[in-house]
This record gives sequence, C-alpha cells and structure tokens, in this order.
Amino acid sequence: MKDIPGIDEDGNPKNGPFKVYFKNSLVSCEGEFDDGQKSGRWKYFLNNGQMQSSGKYKDGQIVGRWKWFFKNGELRATGGFDDDGQKHGLWKRYHATGQLWDEGRFDHGKKTGTWKAYDESGELVDTKRFK
Repeated sequence: MKDIPGIDEDGNPKNGPFKVYFKNSLVSCEGEFDDGQKSGRWKYFLNNGQMQSSGKYKDGQIVGRWKWFFKNGELRATGGFDDDGQKHGLWKRYHATGQLWDEGRFDHGKKTGTWKAYDESGELVDTKRFK
C-alpha cells in the first residue's frame, strides 16, 4: 500500500475523492481523504490493471477487513485490523494456485489459538498453537 501524503503541494489537507495514476494511465490507487487523512474504502492496483489490495481507513489508520491479490488476480490473503491498525481476527493466506496456505487468528497484533498450514495440494502440513 502506497504511502500517500494527505497534504497538497500548497500545504493544505486533502479532502474528497483521490486517484493516482501509473505512467501507462491506469489507476494506481483510489480512495478518499477527509481533512488530510485517508478515509473510507481504498483500492490499490498493479500496473497491469489488476487489483493489488482493498480495504478501509478511518482517520488515516488501516481498519477492518482487507484483501490482497496476486498479479494473476487470485486471492493472496484476507485479514482484519482493529481500530489501532493491529492485525485482528481471522487471517488467511493462499498459494498462487488459489489453494489455502495458512489460517489463524490475531488478537490485537498477536497470533492466538490454532494456526494451520497447508501445502499446494491442500494437505495439512503443520499446526501450531499460540496463547
């Protein structure tokens, strides 16, 4: 996710819809600013037009559920963030083939409970327990 300043070239906080473009004229990212802070849904793209990630910001902080994608458009990962920007809740990552790679939960930034890992054929290969 790109670090985009919330201040314009005149030193004023950005407000409203916002887009950045690649040199090839495709959208690099789009979202909205509220008094210089990222707010609401943001989308980030690769220079081939495929979505790279999408999710929400609140007062400039990453929050809620997010999704990340591979260059081929396959889902790469899903996960959530608490109001402090810490990983929270169920997280899943996927192999480029679309098969689940691993899954587990975060509790305000720390792994918790049982985490499971799978090989590219979907076979369970590892289980770890976190407190």
